[in-house]
Amino acid sequence: MEPPNLRTPTSHPDVWVEQPDILHVTMRGTIDVAEATPLLAAQIAAAETWSHGIVLCDVSQLEWMSMGARRAFAETRDIGPRRAVVVIGANATLRTVADLLFRAVQALRPTHPSPTRFVRDLDEARALVPELRRLLGAHSDP
Repeated sequence: MEPPNLRTPTSHPDVWVEQPDILHVTMRGTIDVAEATPLLAAQIAAAETWSHGIVLCDVSQLEWMSMGARRAFAETRDIGPRRAVVVIGANATLRTVADLLFRAVQALRPTHPSPTRFVRDLDEARALVPELRRLLGAHSDP
């Protein structure tokens, strides 16, 4: 976990910012459209001035996500800055579902690429940040 001084809270307790371009999201329990909507709103608001962003999404405590919530997340792929997504702690089933979702979104919206990676923990996620910044056409490290 990051030192508290690196975290900037947002309107949602499970979404926070680490400047200059990292958005942390934690998904817990069951997420349906009602839970997805404020998660999405906090993410979009936090990154509205960014040219790019890297979303570190911890799903290690996620039990289930409804089809409506998945659709809501997919529909935001072309809203806001260019972004990369690093999914942290996904089990095999969730990885497969998420991979299929990201591939479908990429096929439907090829003009808004969103590199996606799957890792075991936050340390692995952080190790990918320089590569993802390069892919997004951003600086390599702050």
